[in-house]
Amino acid sequence: MSQVAATLPACAHCGLPVPAGRETFCCAGCEVVAGAIASNGLERFYALRAEGDAAPANTTGRAYTELDDPAFQRVHVALAPDGLARAALYLEDLRCTACVWLVEAAPRCIPGTVDVRVDLGRSRADVIWDPGKTELSAIARYLDRIGHAPHPYRGLDRDAQRRREDRALLVKLGVAGAAMGNIMLLAVALYAGLFGGMSGRDTEFFRWASMIVAVPALGFAATPMFRTALGAIRAHRLHLDLPLSIGILAGLGWGTINVFRGAGEIYFDSLAMLVFLLLVARWVVLRHQRRASTAAELLLALTPSRARRLDQDGQAIEVPIEAIVPGDLIQVLVGDVVPVDGIVERGRSALDLGLLTGESRPAEVAPGDAVNAGTANLAAPLVVRATAVGETTRVGKLVGHIEALSSRRAPIERLVDRVAGTFVKVVTGAAAITAIAWTAAVSLEAGAENAMALLIVTCPCALALATPLAVTVALGRAARRGVLIKGADALERLATPGTMFLDKTGTLTAGKLAVTSWLGDLDAAPLAAAVEAGSNHPIARALVAHAASSPTASGGAVSIEEELGRGIAGTVGAHRITVGSPSWVRARTQWSPTFERWVDDLAGQGETPVVIAIDKRPVAVAGLRDPLRPDAHAALERLAAFGWRLELLSGDDPRVVARIGAELGLPAERCHGGAAPEAKAARVAEARRSGPVVMLGDGVNDAAAMAAATAGIAVSGAAEIAIDTADIYLKSPAIGDVAATVAGARATLATIRRNLRLSLVYNLTAGALAISGIIHPLIAAAVMPLSSLTVLVSSLRSRAFRETP
Repeated sequence: MSQVAATLPACAHCGLPVPAGRETFCCAGCEVVAGAIASNGLERFYALRAEGDAAPANTTGRAYTELDDPAFQRVHVALAPDGLARAALYLEDLRCTACVWLVEAAPRCIPGTVDVRVDLGRSRADVIWDPGKTELSAIARYLDRIGHAPHPYRGLDRDAQRRREDRALLVKLGVAGAAMGNIMLLAVALYAGLFGGMSGRDTEFFRWASMIVAVPALGFAATPMFRTALGAIRAHRLHLDLPLSIGILAGLGWGTINVFRGAGEIYFDSLAMLVFLLLVARWVVLRHQRRASTAAELLLALTPSRARRLDQDGQAIEVPIEAIVPGDLIQVLVGDVVPVDGIVERGRSALDLGLLTGESRPAEVAPGDAVNAGTANLAAPLVVRATAVGETTRVGKLVGHIEALSSRRAPIERLVDRVAGTFVKVVTGAAAITAIAWTAAVSLEAGAENAMALLIVTCPCALALATPLAVTVALGRAARRGVLIKGADALERLATPGTMFLDKTGTLTAGKLAVTSWLGDLDAAPLAAAVEAGSNHPIARALVAHAASSPTASGGAVSIEEELGRGIAGTVGAHRITVGSPSWVRARTQWSPTFERWVDDLAGQGETPVVIAIDKRPVAVAGLRDPLRPDAHAALERLAAFGWRLELLSGDDPRVVARIGAELGLPAERCHGGAAPEAKAARVAEARRSGPVVMLGDGVNDAAAMAAATAGIAVSGAAEIAIDTADIYLKSPAIGDVAATVAGARATLATIRRNLRLSLVYNLTAGALAISGIIHPLIAAAVMPLSSLTVLVSSLRSRAFRETP
């Protein structure tokens, strides 16, 4: 800046020098803007600017060309008949209505952009543009430049469908509620007129007013029942909405006839209450069904909902998983679950791949290796380039397959459907007989009234809801507790006791290595722990935990060298300590036959040998294995109390399986080790001839046995094909959670039976009262929805899956 400029006063708005001949402002533009700011009471703008809080928009500088890719557009872009395109985007850093205003100004800034509408609560922008004039990438670059980096918004079809369903039902519920309120007011006037001597003209006015409100309003609000009944007739089947529809139409028709006749009951108040309470019951049921085990809930149970994305400066920013797109760099810290499918760009580590491969030992990964969502990082930080996110990952596709199978119906559900169909036939026939009998004995009005009451009060809604509602509540609770059940039939099969085959690793055992044997110098334990203290490898953690009660080595380890998956060496005090696999230590020390024998002995007992050497001389061998879970005994006793015959069926060494079985108190004839996949399937098929069979497994070698069983249970760490084949997936592998799941299945069946008893008792009692003429249509309208709500309350009070696995 020149000396002359430096001496000029600064513009009150922009801060630039004010030229000669002007005062306060450097130009007319700044003067106009400053006046607009002042006239709108926004003078604090200058104070905030002076405080130095202003910062540039957080932009990424990306080109967003992937948004113009035909493959992307097929999935995320909808073309309207007028040629305009529509897409939904997730926008970062939307904080206030000012952000909304800025985003929605895009049509004025980007030619070809027709409209942008923002949902601030969900950070969603619906964009409409003309593909002939602009591209989605150009709109995305504009949004990026103003500080709101865009990303594809997923789950649109499901969200839109649910919103349409909810909105339609709420509109009908509102219309029915308004109609009921007005008709009830008119009915109160009519009933009061019976005792107050209302004139005939006034009575006729209120009756006509009731009809004018009731016929169109209730005819519209009851369309869900009418549509279902009409569809059932076209399909030549009987549905529970059929008698309801007949009753509603008969009531509206008969009431309208009586209005024209000027005599008789009009029933509009009863029908208004009936339709409103029915819709309320359906709304409550729908809201609870929304909480069932959808694919999104299952996916959230397996993978994280947020990720650390690296920006261009290499800084990690935590963002929702919806904000991640293929190509983004993701930081995965030690202990994190990998949120995406991708390729390792930087870092070396060990991953727990148990979710998809069933491998209990950690797998090493290095740059260029593929990783999958749902696997856990154990050893060192990684940087992963995303290749698939959310529903397109391996685990996402697997969960989608689970959802596709979740519509399978249990035998008890099919039985209830048949009973409900028969019940509709009986009720419809009984209503016809009731109408004829009462008409012949008393009058046409009495026949129509009692038949209408019977049709309304005996609708088998509660009977039809008894099973699916209990199952929906159970599946939803189970999913939120990490138990993923593919269908109601799996619940019923698990509740029927028979033979259960168990795999030992991670289920009966802790699934975590621990030192169970120590041969050689005991003083070497704290030295080994000192070297391993900085490592996150499972063997390192086991050695550190084992040495926790031993005297601590003086000083920490320095000069540490580690070869992932092989061993580690470091200096403690004046000694060089080497800890690792026998082959790795053998190549670096003065090996002796004694240690070879110790290694062979521990390996023969099913333990993992780890050698400790001091100054290139082996001094001890630690044996590590997976110990029994503390709750294993109690869980097996609980399963046995439920009536299950328990057997071990494993591919491990028969001696190890026999030892585990003996510790658990299982007879030797029920402990089968060294079983190949074909042998497992054959053993399960043989047991199935004598009753129900459940197979619990986690590996590819268990998939055939699961398919042969009545029901299969896969646990955390199971191979993908095992999860795919199984009927039930447990997020936790503990045998205690298996017992809790069986208890949940039994409680669900108990709830279904209770619901069936309640609905049958209600229908038989109410039907008898309606046929005898005791129940008026108004009472029938009030009582009928209460039966459905009773079943709902019964299902919500169920003890199923209240235990936390």
